[in-house]
Amino acid sequence: MDSETTRPEYLDDVLGHEEPKQILKQYLTNKPYTKAVFLTGSPGIGKTTMALCAARTFGFDPLEINASRSIRSFADVEKLRDACGSAIRIHSFLRGNMKTTCVLLDEVDGSDPHAQAKIMAWIKDPLRIVPILCTGNDVPTIFKRNKEFIEIVRCFPPRQNEIQKMFNTDITPIIKECQFDVRRMIHRLQYGSSDVLPKYTLPPTGLSAEETFIRHQKMFQLEDPLASVQLDFQRVPEYRVDKQDNAHSLKAKK
Repeated sequence: MDSETTRPEYLDDVLGHEEPKQILKQYLTNKPYTKAVFLTGSPGIGKTTMALCAARTFGFDPLEINASRSIRSFADVEKLRDACGSAIRIHSFLRGNMKTTCVLLDEVDGSDPHAQAKIMAWIKDPLRIVPILCTGNDVPTIFKRNKEFIEIVRCFPPRQNEIQKMFNTDITPIIKECQFDVRRMIHRLQYGSSDVLPKYTLPPTGLSAEETFIRHQKMFQLEDPLASVQLDFQRVPEYRVDKQDNAHSLKAKK
């Protein structure tokens, strides 16, 4: 059992989130798509799952893009926009389902700010014919400034009694331990608790960072990179003389 194999397929299977589910239904069942919907909230509470389920429930072919990894520039957004110029993707056409594409931009808050501006421009484009759903833990500033074009929906964790319905045993302590993060709960039940590495701080040596580095070099019998330089094809040993409040000086041994 893991968070992927137990992920619901349709909106009625999603626990809680009654208000966000109604907003998604209202958005996806009414054309034209002049706005976009941004689902925001803490990690692991089901934002992406809910968006995917809503797309499938209302007859769309969801195109999920991890924006924090794949949307890093203007060019990335333009390629995605051009690929969605038609309401039906070529993959849907080849599969024969002929479903309209619904774009899901996941983790938009982790994408590049310039790309976010380009996404906002795409959302405003009157020629856009596909619905756009976004998710993120936080709302980027550019989206906050354009609330007339994007509906920001705050998502909260499911209630404890709703989460408990998923399991046959009492998991109240785990719910509190994982802070209502369903993914963490499933991982915790599957793999158990993880050992925490103890924090160990090295005792202070009183040495400067440069001297510590040189001693580490000597410890592993590595050459001090500051001890010599190559000059006129001959090895000329040198040393640095550093004094407080003075500029670095470089002297060659006679």
